[in-house]
Amino acid sequence: MNFNLSILRLKIMFYLLLGKIRKIPSKIQLPNDKKIKQVVIFFPIDENLFRLSLYSFRKFNLHKDNIRYHFVINQKFQNLIHLSGPELIFVNYKKNKIQFCDLEQKNNLIQNDNDIIIDLNIDFSFAPSKFIAYLKSNFKIGFKTKFSDYFYNLQLKVNRKGTVENSYEEIQQILASL
Repeated sequence: MNFNLSILRLKIMFYLLLGKIRKIPSKIQLPNDKKIKQVVIFFPIDENLFRLSLYSFRKFNLHKDNIRYHFVINQKFQNLIHLSGPELIFVNYKKNKIQFCDLEQKNNLIQNDNDIIIDLNIDFSFAPSKFIAYLKSNFKIGFKTKFSDYFYNLQLKVNRKGTVENSYEEIQQILASL
């Protein structure tokens, strides 16, 4: 068995025992009569996937029905972004932690009730997943991985036969249907 995979399993078990993360109930009631007001999107840590996800969201309507979008983005990619509309939150990823550049933005994410939280990382990344588990939200959307049951209640399979962009378009279709 891979040593890093064993370490990751031990970390998840440790956080489960401490109660810092818990298995997300998969029960989602649709249609949901609650009006969506706030969406938080965690962009990929990997630069190639970040560019691809940003490109796939280029035509998405970010000014729809007074929905506030928050984009959590690796600070290394700050110079690649030229967007208006969403609130940009820059973070640094250190091993298994997220370090926010602005602590006030972190506190706003934690204190607010977020309607939808989306993780665009195709492969499992412990740091954003752990932080997402800590946030309050009825809908947590991510891609199906070995550990995704502990963090997301709506999981999408990565389209490995097509392009990864098709997987990001599925998320956009979910957001457009709300």
